[in-house]
Amino acid sequence: MRLHRLAVTAFGPFAGTETVDLDTVAGDGLFLLWGPTGSGKTTLLDAVVFALYGTVPGARGEEKRLRSDHADAATRTEVACELTLGGERLLVTRRPEQSRPKRRGTGLTVEQARLTVQRLTGDGWEPVSTRIDEGSEYLRTRVGLDVHQFCQVVLLPQGDFARFLRAEPERRADLLRTLFDVGRFARVEDWLAGERRAAEEALRGERLHLSTLLARVAQTADEDVPEELAPELVGARGSGPVGEWVGGVRSRAASELAAADRAAAAAATAATAATQALATARAVDDRHARRARAEEELARLRAAEPGLAPVRARLAAGRAAEVLRDVLEAAGRAALEAERCARASAAARSAWAATGHGVDPDRDLARRLRDDAAEARALQPEALRAAELAPRVTGLAEEIARLGRRCTTAEVSAAELPALVAAEQERVEAAAGAAARMPARTAVAEAARAALAAGRDAEHLAAALTEAQAAAAAARDRWLTAREALLDVRARRLDGMAAELAAGLVEGEDCPVCGSAEHPRPATPGGRPVGAGDEERARAAADRAEAAAATAATAAEERARELAVLRARAGDRPLPELAAAAAEAERGLAALAAAAGELPAARARLDGSLARRDELARRLAADREQLGRRTAERAAQEAELTALAARLDAVRGEDPDLESRVRRLSAAAERCEAVLDAEAEESRARAVAEQARRVAGQRATAAGFADVPAAAGALLDPAELAALDGRVAAHEQALAAVRATLAAPELADLGPRPDVAALETRCAGLTGAREESVAALDRARRRSADLDLLAGDLVAAEVRLDERRAVAEQVTGLADLVNGRGANTLRMRLQSFVLAARLEQVAAVASRRLLEMSGNRYTFRHSDALGRNGARGGLGLDVFDEYTGTLRPTKTLSGGESFMASLALALGLADVVTAESGGIQMDTLFVDEGFGTLDARALDSVMGVLDELRRGGRTVGLISHLEELRQRIPTTVEVLAGRHGSRLAG
Repeated sequence: MRLHRLAVTAFGPFAGTETVDLDTVAGDGLFLLWGPTGSGKTTLLDAVVFALYGTVPGARGEEKRLRSDHADAATRTEVACELTLGGERLLVTRRPEQSRPKRRGTGLTVEQARLTVQRLTGDGWEPVSTRIDEGSEYLRTRVGLDVHQFCQVVLLPQGDFARFLRAEPERRADLLRTLFDVGRFARVEDWLAGERRAAEEALRGERLHLSTLLARVAQTADEDVPEELAPELVGARGSGPVGEWVGGVRSRAASELAAADRAAAAAATAATAATQALATARAVDDRHARRARAEEELARLRAAEPGLAPVRARLAAGRAAEVLRDVLEAAGRAALEAERCARASAAARSAWAATGHGVDPDRDLARRLRDDAAEARALQPEALRAAELAPRVTGLAEEIARLGRRCTTAEVSAAELPALVAAEQERVEAAAGAAARMPARTAVAEAARAALAAGRDAEHLAAALTEAQAAAAAARDRWLTAREALLDVRARRLDGMAAELAAGLVEGEDCPVCGSAEHPRPATPGGRPVGAGDEERARAAADRAEAAAATAATAAEERARELAVLRARAGDRPLPELAAAAAEAERGLAALAAAAGELPAARARLDGSLARRDELARRLAADREQLGRRTAERAAQEAELTALAARLDAVRGEDPDLESRVRRLSAAAERCEAVLDAEAEESRARAVAEQARRVAGQRATAAGFADVPAAAGALLDPAELAALDGRVAAHEQALAAVRATLAAPELADLGPRPDVAALETRCAGLTGAREESVAALDRARRRSADLDLLAGDLVAAEVRLDERRAVAEQVTGLADLVNGRGANTLRMRLQSFVLAARLEQVAAVASRRLLEMSGNRYTFRHSDALGRNGARGGLGLDVFDEYTGTLRPTKTLSGGESFMASLALALGLADVVTAESGGIQMDTLFVDEGFGTLDARALDSVMGVLDELRRGGRTVGLISHLEELRQRIPTTVEVLAGRHGSRLAG
């Protein structure tokens, strides 16, 4: 991966758009990103991470404040990064979620995050993805590192590795887990722990199952489980034998089964004999009962015989009259019909008497009445037409009067409109003139407001400038004082350098100055000794004072420039005159705006007056035309109404209307015809009734009856006739059946009646005894069968328990081993073992660079020894001092040595992570801070290692605020911090 160009807009402290051309600044492979503390150097690295991953590293990413506080609302926060990944030249543009002003109305709206990935081809940039999920996955697969690995491999934050260098093994493992994927080993640990829990649970389940089976055996045999087979002991090693106790239980159950079988057979034999004797007694007792019931029934039937004689006589008369039923019923129906027709004829004559005015009804009179009704009915549509015309003529008269009044009112209003239109036109012209003068007056007011605001800001800024200049002077004084203190400390150290060298002499070793192995007169310090640490602290204080002086001077210069700009905007007039001019311009603008504001309303009123004028003229013409049409229509309809009234009066006669005349004539015709029809029907019915009466009398006499009423009195209802017939037949059938029963051979010669109750009592007792013995036998059989099944289940359960115990022991041992317990003497977990192997690789790679940086003195040594108080081991890290030949804890290294060690460790870790990620080539690296702890010689060594890193076309960027690095590295990207945000120099 190689970075080519980075552009940030409204990102972090950068208010505008800043672009870094890495191809230009990295021409010789090494460049410096330089600037004061807090200026935004690290923010540029955050922008690279944000472009690729959508987040920023460390605690800065937790706040999610990517947008610059200095940017204006209209500028969108955006990062664009051009880089080469996997042989492709890509342009990645990403925007975070941010708020922007609404395009319509006031307030803010949330703009969603965006990501665009483009690929450079021969025809230019072509899109790869515009979706965040798709584009992020595309970048991640080509980078080959997640965000944590990228921040450790490419950005090399020294503070993190200094903490890693001094951390305890468990804290050191946290960083290694983010860089090396040990998830599969952690899953193995979890899987083995789960398997151990499953094996233990299965073992407990088998023991519980075995205990349950023993309890079932005890419950089945109605015995108690022995103490040595209690639930808490069963299945454990050394527990009592299960088979011996179960065998004894089964033997006792078999003996009980044999005894129950013998008792059941004896009880069954006795119960069978008693049942047979009871059945024979019940049969004899039943024959005695049947004969007694038949004798009682015969006596009852003989006693009922005299009461059936009247029934038999009525039944015979009814059967004789049944053959005359049809003629009797026909004569009755004919008589009823004759009576009905007589009543209908009388009613018709009574109704005609109320209508006919004493005239006798005949067919000619009925026809005349119907003809007169038809004539009146034919004129009913014309009556309806006359009824419709009357209200229409009245309505037309009212409408003609209303139209006349409306035309008069419209003529008066039309005469008043021209003056109103002229007045509205004058008001529109006045408002339009005011609107035309608004732009010039607005410009004057805005200029006055800007001058007043600039004058006020200039007054406030003048006081702030005085304070800033005083602060800059004080900061410069503090810097000069700190610089003099540094020169003094250096001079004192040079004066005491002989004593400092003498303090490092060892008897028998060569002097680093003269080479002699003898030291007869070592120099002694003349006063308080001054060492490298004192000089380093003095130099750090001077650097801080210099940075503070530069910051204060920059702030004073910015305030001076701002004050000059404000004074140029305000002009030469004093502030009161500017305020008065601004107020006067505001009042004039307000008055003119009020006049111009009337323009829309005046135009609307003018348009309304013109529209009313046109509408009034149109309505007046329409009303006049309508008035003429309605007058002509009224005259025509009045003439038609007069002609219809004359015709209707001639036909209506004395009736109130045609409909009443039609109803009266139709009713009279119907009653006349009803009288004639009823008289004819009555004559026919009387003739039919007389004929039916004669036929019925002849048939009744022939059947043996005196007359028709006698035959009708003997006639019975069919249901009653059937009931009487059934009653007589049932009596005769019952008498024959009783006589047949008494004549049966089985009821003759019966002996004495047996005592059935005593036999039933004896049989019930023997049957109960048999059932109890059978139930006991069934229980014994089921107990024996259940014990046989349970014995087999117990044998299988014991086998499974042994298998489960062996598996649980194996799984538990293996799980303890990978979790640092049991046989694991190092107490090292599996994933810690893998991380320890990775750390050993990192230590071997980092040692080569540390050896070069430290002048062939220090190398890393990985340790798998246990920690303090028996803590888990595997991630120990020490340094070997070639000068003394001893191992030293990393915590004993000085500040400069710690920086070199952590830098070497970071570079080594980057190499190992890169190799594990598939050998991805990282052509651009950044090293962030930490150089201030090095002396000149150590800095030379570190720079030599960094020079080695840029071999093969790799680009290394250093991030620092040190002036010395600025002098050493010719290619520098300088970040300037200001009151209104940071920017890049040049």
